[in-house]
Amino acid sequence: MELGGLILVDKPAGETSRRVAESVGRKMGGFRPRRRRGGPRFRVGHAGTLDPLATGLLLVLVGRATRLQSFLQGLDKRYLATVRLGVSTDTLDRDGEVTDTLPVPPIPEDLTEVLSTFTGTIMQEPPVYSAIKRGGESLHRLVRRDAETAPPPARPITITSLEATDVRWAVAAAEDEPGHVAADGLCYEIDLDVACGSGTYIRSLARDLALALGTVGHIQTLRRLEVGPFDVADASSPEQLQAADEPTRFVKSLTDTLPHLPPVTLDSNQITLLCQGRQLDPTLFPSPVPTLFRILDSEGQLVAVGQPDPATGRPRTMAVFPPPPSVPEENDSCV
Repeated sequence: MELGGLILVDKPAGETSRRVAESVGRKMGGFRPRRRRGGPRFRVGHAGTLDPLATGLLLVLVGRATRLQSFLQGLDKRYLATVRLGVSTDTLDRDGEVTDTLPVPPIPEDLTEVLSTFTGTIMQEPPVYSAIKRGGESLHRLVRRDAETAPPPARPITITSLEATDVRWAVAAAEDEPGHVAADGLCYEIDLDVACGSGTYIRSLARDLALALGTVGHIQTLRRLEVGPFDVADASSPEQLQAADEPTRFVKSLTDTLPHLPPVTLDSNQITLLCQGRQLDPTLFPSPVPTLFRILDSEGQLVAVGQPDPATGRPRTMAVFPPPPSVPEENDSCV
């Protein structure tokens, strides 16, 4: 845990992403919430928040790997979602309060064609119950104080693929099933497989798809399958982590945290100069310089993350992780 790393967690329903990350950090042996005396022994964070009702892949970062959070935020994602029609809620999911009910039309014969209108780059209005900031405060906090809070403006998002994997029309809900049903007491649902870019709200997609079908709707279930190169099939549940005798075996190293970025390998002399704050030699990098890149040492260990300077195009470092043997432990960074 000196350097930290990435843990793939299969988040259960009913828990916030923050609480899951904190529980993982405590199991790793060092995390204490900041409000407690002494603060955390190491930092814990996560990349890509999941709503409490959602399950699936959560990227939990521990130790110095939390400095890599911004490089994981913009990755493409894939979800399985169930859209329930006939009922809308204030949060656009089953945990919200009902705001409207409308009859549900027959199953559309052209459902595939309707779905195709939501693929590609489209404009989407995010939910008002979201973590988007306004005046430095999350919208979901503002709206809980003032129901008249204006929704955020629409913005462009990208949906790579959108497929209906199952359709259930006018079926009875299970007795122990949570959620809202249509006015006739029945359930009308569409299961979706969604591949999308960062910033896409599946709750907003459910709202807009329902409107396109001539009714209203919300998310009944949501599961995240993929984030960039990472798959939920490789994730562990919080229960598995808590039961493990050696939980650190679940930690991916710093080097394995950014496999999607192109690598550039430097020798020991160049690494030393880098850690001294020297400019990177542009002749060692491909042209043009990649938007983001990893710098590795001769042993394949992550030393830094960089990007081209917006003014000159020359490579520059954004985060540096000196090898432990060559840098005193108390020196967290050489920048």
